[in-house]
Amino acid sequence: FIRGFPAICNNMRNIFCIEGCWNNHPKSRLSIRPILELLNTFYGVKYIYRKCLSKEDFLATLHTFTYKHYVNYPILYIAYHGLTNRICIGNDTITLKEIADVLEGKTTGKIIHFGSCSTLNTSDRNITSFMKRTGCSHLSGYKKDVEYNDSNAFELLYLHYLQNHISGIDGKLKRLHPTLTNKLKFTIHSNVR
Repeated sequence: FIRGFPAICNNMRNIFCIEGCWNNHPKSRLSIRPILELLNTFYGVKYIYRKCLSKEDFLATLHTFTYKHYVNYPILYIAYHGLTNRICIGNDTITLKEIADVLEGKTTGKIIHFGSCSTLNTSDRNITSFMKRTGCSHLSGYKKDVEYNDSNAFELLYLHYLQNHISGIDGKLKRLHPTLTNKLKFTIHSNVR
């Protein structure tokens, strides 16, 4: 227990993170990895981090996430640039349908979070199809373009809340951080009844 920080929770929801490249500057240090390191340091959340810079590498790593070896990593965190109904990897895009093709029937009860602009700005039909095909319990992300710093701050809070709260998480976040959730057009879809 660190003074000023809550004790480590017994039922960690570990994170499997796949991140892309945020810009083309060769010395860029932009990454969401510090969020994962903070969660690990202060709350004991384990994580696996993979940087994937091509569509092929992303899809192969996504497939790796489905192995039984990673059953103790119930949160899949996909951190890329995004567009409506897709993520961007360099000049390529990958649709929610293509991601569901890889994850189909293999993420039952897992949480999938898109840390990407506008990816969940899509039809309810696409969201329902993705969740039904993958079996995920929760799907979260943004319905608009978001600022890098705002989304990183929010994702630290969100991933921390997921450690202790899953039921009604959307309402809890909106009550605790209404300005930020509204500004970011953050959304959570749940299969849990």
